[in-house]
Order: sequence, then structure tokens, then C-alpha cells
Amino acid sequence: MKSVYKHHSRASDLVPEELFNGVVETLNSAVSDDFSAEYPDLCEVIRHNNEVFSAFKVHDECSRMAKLLLDENGNLKSFERWSRDAEPIASHHNKVWLRTEYDQAIRRAEQARDWKQFEAEADVLPNLRWVPSTAAHPGADHMPFWNTVLPIDHPFWNEHKPGDRWGCQCSLEATDDPVTDVPAGTVGDEPAPGLDGNPAKTGHLFSESHPYYPSSCSKCPFYTGEPSSTPTNRAKDCGNCPYIRTCINDITGKGKARRNKELYRRLKEDKNYDHVKFDRTSGGMSASHKDHNFDKIGGKYELLAQNVGRRNGYAVILGKEGGGDIGERFTEGSWDGLLFEVAGRETATENNVFKGLKHCANKRTTQIAVLVYPNGGYDRGILETAIKRYKGLAAVGDGKQFVPFRKIICIQGDEIVYEQAL
Repeated sequence: MKSVYKHHSRASDLVPEELFNGVVETLNSAVSDDFSAEYPDLCEVIRHNNEVFSAFKVHDECSRMAKLLLDENGNLKSFERWSRDAEPIASHHNKVWLRTEYDQAIRRAEQARDWKQFEAEADVLPNLRWVPSTAAHPGADHMPFWNTVLPIDHPFWNEHKPGDRWGCQCSLEATDDPVTDVPAGTVGDEPAPGLDGNPAKTGHLFSESHPYYPSSCSKCPFYTGEPSSTPTNRAKDCGNCPYIRTCINDITGKGKARRNKELYRRLKEDKNYDHVKFDRTSGGMSASHKDHNFDKIGGKYELLAQNVGRRNGYAVILGKEGGGDIGERFTEGSWDGLLFEVAGRETATENNVFKGLKHCANKRTTQIAVLVYPNGGYDRGILETAIKRYKGLAAVGDGKQFVPFRKIICIQGDEIVYEQAL
């Protein structure tokens, strides 16, 4: 609230960083680690759309509070009076509504994961059954659909499905039972605004029909072009809009740079760290613990990865090695707070790239695998084939050769040429 009051002259346009990050983290926590590991590409889209939803949600909240800044004479209220007047809005957005949104996001994410499983098993269980609600007092709107059995690709499922009502506790199950009649529609049986669409197909836990979103591109608060060029007949696609992407990048980028600068200052004063650097252009930083072990071969790749990471806006810290339990193996350090391991690939063959991923997995706590191509030769097709082979290790033996990395990064020359969730 202090940020809104401090910037009262443009409060209606604000998306405060801390508020935005809090909403994003809450919604992203609704997506389980297992779901992310199984379907990383889909979950990456979901997380981006959570950011878009959060930007509009926070903007809506700040706009509502901004309307209360002036008193009846048009003068700015004192902070104490305004915060008292605006508190119900903040409470509803960040407690009542956010809790409801979080609960719904969990259900929608679970349903997206279930749908992907239904698709995988469709050759054996080709139909879906609408399972009745488990709520003590279920709503009447979904009752006509209970126990309906239809093929997974039936158009009915595009219009109706469990989870398209707030608080819905219906579900779906795969079955090979005979198909039933298509239930007749009733007045008011359409999905609630923001809950239409299939999140397994769209990547939206909350669709763009939600009231937080603008009704059209011409009414979008994040459009920053010339007024004369404001889009009037363009189909709304907020998830792929360059203006909302710029807004999100501004929020997260500036905040990240500030955090990196604070970390730089702190480690600059810490006698345990050397080579503490901050990149003013990218907002990235790097540091090396004095007890980090730079071996003759791998050390140059670690430094290369660190320098490229810093120049690309990341905080890359080569950490302390040694001092743990006997036989304990340490990762290189942290990359934006996640533990990372580097593997230099002097030849870029599929087999060598595959071995690089296995090398990173030897450190069981690795969250980011960084592959360095010192002699060039990076090829995305070869990389993706190697990643597919690596994923196959999860089903081999006891799965100890496989670690579900949060991300894979590839560096060639002075560039990050690949950065994706596993």
C-alpha cells in the first residue's frame, strides 16, 4: 500500500513488484513438482500465463485503491486515512480472493495433469465419465452432467467440464464404459468467466474472459503505443501480447537487478568471496567462494559459464566445496538461487551431450544443468535427442542416474543458446 500512496500520481497504472511477485508465487505453487517434471513445456506456459493473470489482478487492485486517494474536496488524503479506506480492497484481493484463486488453481492444475494422462491412455480407455461432486452441498448447475460418458475428443468437453465453476468438486475419470446420450444444456450452464477452456490445451489456469482482463486490446492498461494506433479490431491474446510481456519484464527485471545489486554489495564485504562483480548493463552479478575448487579442466568451463550468466542478468555464485560428509559431492554453486552443475562438451555429438547431462545428474542436488560448448557445434536437434535419451533414464533400474533438473542451459561462445525447463 505504501508503494501505491508514494506514487499516487500514477497509482492507477502501478503493478508493484512485491505484490506482483507474491501473487505469482502463490499461483505457481499450485502446480506440483511432479506435474512440472512430467510436462515441463505445458507448465512453462502455465507459469507465464500466471504472470499475465497476476499483472492484471494487481493492476485491478491498485486501480480500485487509487480511486480512494482523494477526499471529497479533491485533495490527497493522509496515508493513515487512505490506508484505512483502502484496506477492505487490499484484504479482499490478497486474502479472500487470492485464497479462492489459489484453491481453484490447484484444482485446474490437477485437472490439466489428469487430462494429459487421459490422452496418453485413450487407446485403452477412450471415454470420459463425469464423476459427481464430492461437495456436501453441490450446486445444481452441474447435476445434469453427472455420470455422462463421452469420447475424450467429443465436442461436449470443449464446452463443459469439471472445474469450470468456482469451488466445483466434480471430476473426470477415464473409462471404456459405453457412451451415454449428450445431456441437454440448460440456461446458465456456461462456464464461469475466467474458467472456460481446457488448461491442458490452453495453458491457462484462468482464461482471458476473467474480469481482471480487459474486454478488448483497445482497453488494455498496458498498451503503450501511440493513441492513434491503439488496436480496435485485433483478437485479444494477452498471453502472447508484447505490451504485457514488456510490463512483466520491467517488473521482474528491475526487481531482479536490485536484488542482484544488494547481493553484490553483501558479498563484496564478505571476506570469504573473491572476484565479486556486478554488470550495470544486464543487472547480473557473480562471485566465487575462496574454497571453491577450480580444477585444471573443468575450472575454465565454470568461469566461462559464470561470466556469460552474469552478462545475461543472472546471479552466478561459485560456492564452497569441501567440509561436508565423507564422499559428499558438491555442485558448482548457485544460479539465481538454484544449484547448478557445469559440463564442458568439447565435441557436440549426441552421445557426448547425453554424457554431459548424466555428469550433471551425478550431483544429486543439481537443479540446473549447464552445458558449455567451448569448440562450437551446438545443434538443437542433437540436444533434444540427447535430452530424450536422458529422460529415459528415469525408468531404468532404480532411476538413480536421472535427476529432474528444473532447467537446462547451453552456452556457446559468449551466448546462452538454449534455456528451457527439462
